[in-house]
Amino acid sequence: MKRRRLSRRVTLVGVGVLTTAALTVGTTAFAVTDTAPKKPAAATWPAGQAAKEARNKQIVRAFVDLGINQKKPQEAADRYVGDLIQHNPNVADGKEGWITWATGFVKAVPDVNVDFKRFLADGDLVTVHTHITLNATDRGLAAMDVFRVKNGKIVEHWDVSTPVPETSANDNGMF
Repeated sequence: MKRRRLSRRVTLVGVGVLTTAALTVGTTAFAVTDTAPKKPAAATWPAGQAAKEARNKQIVRAFVDLGINQKKPQEAADRYVGDLIQHNPNVADGKEGWITWATGFVKAVPDVNVDFKRFLADGDLVTVHTHITLNATDRGLAAMDVFRVKNGKIVEHWDVSTPVPETSANDNGMF
């Protein structure tokens, strides 16, 4: 093959490879952008979604306040609990499991107080950040509870807690 023809073929092949690479990169970039999740920003959610999340936060707040702070576990469960799936290993599943645990807890610790710090909702899940103290001099626990609410009833619960330490490696506090 003559040198000029070979050079022209190499150039055409090179251009073809570069064009293919550019198209592949462009298509990949387009595909990644095009297939990204299309969840709307919170500000553009339908009013119904925001209202549902606000209602779910109110249900959780009222449940914890009535059941623990006001020491009325039976009333709180009757009003706000459905068929409860419990992830705390110290509490049995179901409404009765929670009533048994909470009744014993508020009886054993009559000065317990749950101080609500913040509520976050995402669909049917509500996360609550609280400061739980057992009496007026207790440093207490920093706790996070996650509740799933379905049809106006609490149907699932997870929780974690850690003691509030006397000293901290930072000045930010637990709350």
